[in-house]
Amino acid sequence: MSDFLSRWTGLILCGIGILSTLALAAHGDLTLYIHPRYVVFTVLVTLFGAVLLALAVWFSVTRRDQLDHDYDHDHDHDHAPGQRPVATVTSAVLVGAAALALLVTPPAVLSAERALTSTAATSGGGDVAAPVLVGSDPTRFSLRDWATILGAGSSASDLVGQQADVTGFVLLDAATGRARVGRYAVTCCTVDAQLFAVGIERSSLPAGAETGTWVHVTGTFTDDDGTTVLSPDTIEEVPEPDDPYLS
Repeated sequence: MSDFLSRWTGLILCGIGILSTLALAAHGDLTLYIHPRYVVFTVLVTLFGAVLLALAVWFSVTRRDQLDHDYDHDHDHDHAPGQRPVATVTSAVLVGAAALALLVTPPAVLSAERALTSTAATSGGGDVAAPVLVGSDPTRFSLRDWATILGAGSSASDLVGQQADVTGFVLLDAATGRARVGRYAVTCCTVDAQLFAVGIERSSLPAGAETGTWVHVTGTFTDDDGTTVLSPDTIEEVPEPDDPYLS
């Protein structure tokens, strides 16, 4: 068993990574971790990796006798007997942890709790242009657009008559008592995810709403003690979207 793990741990870990990536792609869950525009590229690279892995396995099997000789020779001269059990346990733990994390644990989106400790972005980021209100249909604006507009200094008086129609998760700040509706935007992958959020009248939230509850809101902006917030005309709790991130 120790010889098997020592020789095959690296290839097994590669196989787990390839299998998990292809499984995510097959179930449409790869976009929970990367931007949709990189899905095809990622799948192609993974398939290429699978070919290389197959070649590596073939090479290892066909060269088994030579590898066994070299392996035994090296271990007879370079390693103390007590090191092999430690290496075996370490390899087994690595393989088990990788299998559990990548193949057993269900895919998950970034948590709303993480957003409570994140600073909301006030600009579109990357190559995303700032939205223009004049001549635009504001009901098509996303939370990123509205957060960018408010971050640029627009107040409730600047947004009179502008109707918002957004979907996001609720963020309740226990320290200030305020509420926001937010959503993550992913440029490349979830590592670079940015939170975009706008304030909302807390009293308008559905009964029982808590941090992480997804809501669909339509309404206009109003001034709440010097802070511009969204005043809902309608608000309803909704399921988490299939694509929870802003692109």
